Amino acid sequence: MKTINLRWIYPHYRHDEFVEVSDEVWEAMRQAQREMNNYERRKVYHRAWYSLDAYSWTENYAQEHGRSPEEILLEREERAARLRLVTALPEALAHATPTQARRIRAYYIAGINQPKIARMEGVHSSKVSIAIRRGLRNMRRCYDGLFPSE
Repeated sequence: MKTINLRWIYPHYRHDEFVEVSDEVWEAMRQAQREMNNYERRKVYHRAWYSLDAYSWTENYAQEHGRSPEEILLEREERAARLRLVTALPEALAHATPTQARRIRAYYIAGINQPKIARMEGVHSSKVSIAIRRGLRNMRRCYDGLFPSE
């Protein structure tokens, strides 16, 4: 249980009024206060770049399009994970048959659609689809061996 002073929250209180609240309520109040502080900080930061008095929508636009530190961290982690997967791509393609690897490269890397691959190789498009699917399954097994906990 945490003790809070209601005078800090409600400005119309003229004297200290202490109340005990549960830990969940305390955490919710702290989170709300952090969000308000972050909002004010972003508002001050973006005033340097925008004249917020120019249009009614400018302040909201600046607030909505600024990335939070959490979003930046998630993007960095996703970029690092993608880089690890791309560096392991040649080894994973080695686990597919030569035909599967060729069709996967054509479909995903070169961007050629499956019917066009089928026409180029003179086979039915279902064969191309099956080869790509099975090749991806073989590659996934390789990736699971390389990155077991991810």
